[in-house]
Amino acid sequence: MKFLNCDKILCLSAHPDDAEYGMLGTMILCEDTKFDIAVMSSGGDFDGTSGDGRNEECERIWNEYLNINGHFANGSHIKDKPEDEWVNIIETHYAIREYDAIMTTPNIDSHFEHRIANNIAWALIRNSPTGLVTYKTPSTLEDWKPNYYVCLDRWYTGDTKLKELQKFESQQNKSYFTEKSLKAFHTNYNGLKFNYEYIEHFRIERMFAT
Repeated sequence: MKFLNCDKILCLSAHPDDAEYGMLGTMILCEDTKFDIAVMSSGGDFDGTSGDGRNEECERIWNEYLNINGHFANGSHIKDKPEDEWVNIIETHYAIREYDAIMTTPNIDSHFEHRIANNIAWALIRNSPTGLVTYKTPSTLEDWKPNYYVCLDRWYTGDTKLKELQKFESQQNKSYFTEKSLKAFHTNYNGLKFNYEYIEHFRIERMFAT
């Protein structure tokens, strides 16, 4: 199974666990799509859990799936570098035109570092037909409207994802990592009408059919 018929996707992650929290189920389910994750920090600003330990938590998950590869940009915080420098760093490491789409956090988000990642994504595709898809995070504002959903009930992918997120041991005391919050994050009323228990939420911002 492929995500939106894409062979290769670049995921921009402002923090360790952003991409995993928002779309790990989709990455597991869409095993015929290769997902490269570029992590641009070792954690959030003023977050005492930031550091190499958080990177290692990501690697434990990446190493389990053949279609997921990650890379750390060696920055303590995404805001430590201006956006143009980030664009240069990522363009140096990744051939953007080889990707069918970039996936990142929305601009309609209460976390300023998520908004920075979104700005960088748009800059990266300025001269490329590469598409752009945003995914829901715990800090995404209600004004952001998803227009594409992935049901995670197949092969118990939803339960698998929730168990995988427990590997982010440094984050287990955060309110959005409680079992109740995780289940609420992955539900959608329209999905429940069709008996879909777990769903991930996306917005297709730009996509070229080929």
